[in-house]
Amino acid sequence: MHREEWEGTESCAACGAPVTSGAERGFSFGLRNVLCFDCAVQRGGRYDAERDSWTESPDVADLPDEAYGDTLDEKPGA
Repeated sequence: MHREEWEGTESCAACGAPVTSGAERGFSFGLRNVLCFDCAVQRGGRYDAERDSWTESPDVADLPDEAYGDTLDEKPGA
């Protein structure tokens, strides 16, 4: 893997697998979170290859979002 590829790599918020930004069909959410394709599909996401976009978002409610902190009970209104 080239240095540029490594620097553009995120970790899947669910399984920890590397996800290369722009090169893979990961699902981005929150400020900087991403799910790998497999985890996004397992969580109910639907990807349309013809449109090259997610037509149904995966369920990410149980995953932390750095915008609100590391735990779900830190989110406003939780």
